[in-house]
Amino acid sequence: MLQVSPESNLDFRRPFNQVVRQTITLTNTASDGTLLAFKIKTTAPKQYCVRPNAGTIPAGASREVEVLLQAMKEDPAPDFKCKDKFLVQSITVPPEVATLDQDALASRLSDLWLAADEKKKSGADPEAVIERKLKCNFVAASSPITDEKDRPPVPTVSVSGEGVSRAPTAYMPATSNTTSSPVSDRELRDAKDAIKRLTAACEGYKSEIERLNVLRQRKQTAGDDKSGAIGASTSLAASPQPSTLPLPLALVLAIIAFILGAIIF
Repeated sequence: MLQVSPESNLDFRRPFNQVVRQTITLTNTASDGTLLAFKIKTTAPKQYCVRPNAGTIPAGASREVEVLLQAMKEDPAPDFKCKDKFLVQSITVPPEVATLDQDALASRLSDLWLAADEKKKSGADPEAVIERKLKCNFVAASSPITDEKDRPPVPTVSVSGEGVSRAPTAYMPATSNTTSSPVSDRELRDAKDAIKRLTAACEGYKSEIERLNVLRQRKQTAGDDKSGAIGASTSLAASPQPSTLPLPLALVLAIIAFILGAIIF
């Protein structure tokens, strides 16, 4: 009763240094008014974000699921073969449960999934959970989408309770939201390097200012000794004189503050 589009392959186009989006369309083809519940799992839950990764679909309705491939530091090699996979699971919802309000329905759905998984695992009802598998493909930006019949079949997957496993990876519940950074890793590294250089320059300015202050104090002390007011002038020279922040140092600090503000906000 659940129709999945695309049927067996999910293509992600390069470049992968940014978030790449794909869409899975789920359609409930039931003609008897049956409500379907669905879940989506993946073998690489840290690499993909699925929104929503679970829910319900009324009879005759469709629902679009957005799949986001997270940005990578660099593109994989052109001949890289992606082994990531998605598993779309669905169960039927009894009429007495389908009419419940949202909170009660969510609570009952959890019990229904557990019961359906147990029936499938024990063999009491192999069709209690209907599954559709999608294989991920990484394609060039200019390449056409590969035709379904030209693609290799998806490997057989064994089901075990809530988890679906295959060697050497296992399907895990897909994440439902994402927090992608507006600043790329390269930009962040460049900003950090710039901050280090500016900080070093700032330290150099501070050292130079301290050296000039020492020289000024020495000259002041020498002039006071010649004038005969040794005691008073020495005491005055020993105390630090207030000074304003040098213009170059102020500019460096302002630049550092601007860069930090751009990275954080």
